[in-house]
Amino acid sequence: MPSSLSVGFPLSGEWYVGADGTEPGHELALDFMRLDKHLKATTRAAWRELLTAVPHEEHHGWGQPILSPFHGKVVTVVDGCPEYPQSYLMKLWGLVRASWLPSRERRRLAGLIASGSGDIREFAGNHLVIESLESPGIYAFLAHARRGSLSVKAGDLVRGLQPVAEVGDSGQSNVPHLHFQLMSCPNPLAQQLIPFTFSVYEAHVDGRWLIQRNSLPRRRQRIRSVAQPFI
Repeated sequence: MPSSLSVGFPLSGEWYVGADGTEPGHELALDFMRLDKHLKATTRAAWRELLTAVPHEEHHGWGQPILSPFHGKVVTVVDGCPEYPQSYLMKLWGLVRASWLPSRERRRLAGLIASGSGDIREFAGNHLVIESLESPGIYAFLAHARRGSLSVKAGDLVRGLQPVAEVGDSGQSNVPHLHFQLMSCPNPLAQQLIPFTFSVYEAHVDGRWLIQRNSLPRRRQRIRSVAQPFI
């Protein structure tokens, strides 16, 4: 396993970093959502986003292509999880309720993690796992994809930066977004996450777009992809 792994940025265009891998319970995993300059996910008024169910199609990030971070082999594909538009207030309440799991549910979740196997659709929604061909034993986990958008199947070979799905709102999600992490085993429940960097992207710093190489973005930072052929 390489001591420092750099992979391709798995999205195109401009994104906002909702989680940068430093938060408790979210270590080494990143979340990306598409927001406008006012930090809004849709074109509707803020109060409508908060109180009414905005159709998924009106979200800036909905349906944007998810890209493979490297040349790889598809290991897992899970599709078919439903997505229901809800107000942000209702979604946040649902996430809060999920954090107040009764003891029985906490034991069930702990059992799933301990066993390293089980159904994670409730949490990850539609998702896929891809193993790197150049670094066997390294797996990318891409979650919350749009139902019906996964364009590959288990066993397929994919190129770096090849579209494999689209950004959705499935699983435990409060806005259409991509959850991304690298692992040293193919099952996300095993929690064997590994550190990594993105080979190249641009970050918005002090009003300017600056190129970043072999780096990771920070939480609440605006970033965007850089067109680059994957050789």
